[in-house]
Amino acid sequence: MPTTANILADTYEMALGLVRFYTSNLKEVDPHKNWEVNGAKLNSVAWLNAHLCWSEDFLLLKAIGGKSPDVKWLEHYSFGSDGTLHEPTIDVKTILDDRKIIHEAAMAHIRSLSDEDLEKDNLMGMSFSQSKSIKTIIQHAIRHEGTHAGQLGWLCKINGIKLV
Repeated sequence: MPTTANILADTYEMALGLVRFYTSNLKEVDPHKNWEVNGAKLNSVAWLNAHLCWSEDFLLLKAIGGKSPDVKWLEHYSFGSDGTLHEPTIDVKTILDDRKIIHEAAMAHIRSLSDEDLEKDNLMGMSFSQSKSIKTIIQHAIRHEGTHAGQLGWLCKINGIKLV
């Protein structure tokens, strides 16, 4: 019988799969271009992936007690960041390579958690849906990943990439 932690990890893997799918379909477009729609600038492919790398590290490692790899550029893409790439030397390949390292660590950590661990409060004191549990943080990370997957899907559409 699968554990709750394994079900959560598998669900996160599915959300990340969409991010990877859309990102791979955007490999021929300028990853740094910020499209504008009705006067609003959209985040670039590179920024979205950098932000998702940061959020996986923050939510699925730091906030729930995992060991975070030492990736120096992450903090530029945290809560409230302005949507610009702050590291001109960071390319999408570096972002995706660092994300693989973070992702492997996050999935290993989540899969190691017991049901009792999942009910403990997260280490950052964050609350979602009036809960500070580690399980709720993981559920939020799944939701967050899916939200940004949708943004990458729109960037495919804006760039004329037909997916279905």
